[in-house]
Amino acid sequence: MNTNSENKSFEDERENYQRGTDGRDIFAERVRSNQCQLTSQLRHQYDFIVCGSGSSGSVVARRLAENPNVSVLLIEAGGTDDLPSVMEANQWPTNLGSDRDWSFQGQPNQHVNGRSIPFSMGKTLGGGSSINVMVWARGHKHDWDFFASVANDSAWSYESVLKIYRRLEDWHGVPDPMYRGTGGPVFVQPAPEPNPLAPATVEAARVVGIPTFENPNGRMMEAAKGASISDVRVRNGKRESIFRSYVFPYMDRPNLTVLSHALVTRLTFQGKRVTGVEISYRDAIYRIGAAIEVVLSLGAIHTPKVLMQSGIGDESELRRFGIPVVQHLPGVGQNFQDHVAFDCVWEYETALEPRNNLSEAIFFSTSQSGLDSPDLFVCQAEVPKTTVDNAVRFGLPSAGWTLFGAIANPKSRGRLRLTGANLSDSISTSRRAATATCM
Repeated sequence: MNTNSENKSFEDERENYQRGTDGRDIFAERVRSNQCQLTSQLRHQYDFIVCGSGSSGSVVARRLAENPNVSVLLIEAGGTDDLPSVMEANQWPTNLGSDRDWSFQGQPNQHVNGRSIPFSMGKTLGGGSSINVMVWARGHKHDWDFFASVANDSAWSYESVLKIYRRLEDWHGVPDPMYRGTGGPVFVQPAPEPNPLAPATVEAARVVGIPTFENPNGRMMEAAKGASISDVRVRNGKRESIFRSYVFPYMDRPNLTVLSHALVTRLTFQGKRVTGVEISYRDAIYRIGAAIEVVLSLGAIHTPKVLMQSGIGDESELRRFGIPVVQHLPGVGQNFQDHVAFDCVWEYETALEPRNNLSEAIFFSTSQSGLDSPDLFVCQAEVPKTTVDNAVRFGLPSAGWTLFGAIANPKSRGRLRLTGANLSDSISTSRRAATATCM
């Protein structure tokens, strides 16, 4: 057996998959066969357990699995991402409210005319990166420098993070070595041949004094205002999720197991040391140990829920539901934030053909003079879009388009609270002028 030749062949197939060229089906079949074997022979212990296959969890799992000497288990509550609604870039609206969306729902709120505000969160391999709009958007210079200042750590600064962006990008636009990188795992390109709505949106922003930039992720992230055609995570009409970019190319390896349809219910402990996780899988409860570390990357709602139901949180809150306290940590569940956003919908006189990811223009601006970084942003979408309640109440045109406006830096803060000690109990989400119960 020529092992070196086989390994070279496997590497060629992996590279072909990542480039989107021939050999994708061959590699995908090898992944399927390997993962079928690995998940049918689950171990009692892995070196690392990563909970949640969204953007953060996918990156962490991949980086850990790059070391062939450690075993990694990546756990995801949702199912496969190999579905047209996920993989076809222009099908993302069909995921909202589906079984690939946790579909958290706010309580009726007097501050928004008694309406219930939905919270969408991905419940599939790839998490939010498998149901989102695929717009590649970096943080603003002032945001990163603020993080560095608060953390007293220059590694969070804009200059430091810019180097990381250049390293991880595979930019397929006009070369710009100062701001953009090539050869990384994250395929990015300017929306090709955009819908005429997109350049019209950028031009409209220019007319009202918002400058136009060559792309939204270079110089524009250093300016107070800016408009541009969007950078998108779409290749040949297909979604490029973070899971597909980072994890899938390594799923043919024996040291990375990806377990879907498995819900993390609690952490397990020896004293105050986390030893593993408890999961609900195939109508049974399993306990799996972690020899080195457990990583929680379950999103802004499920991460604090699992921590609190495991006994980590505010002591008085935990005792209210009879949960044994492992560690009094009152910050768990605090400082919940969400963008305030709204949709403005227009009806088409003549319907235009949808293209790319249906969202190909973006602009940032300031709400008042004197600000040196944007606090407002707007995305254009080539579909009529709103909440289910609004669609029922007001109706939506059969064909139309949307401007989605949002506050970039919300000042309000809320908290997440348990409503019970059991897995099936919801979590209450409250914020200034708003409360929500997430099912």
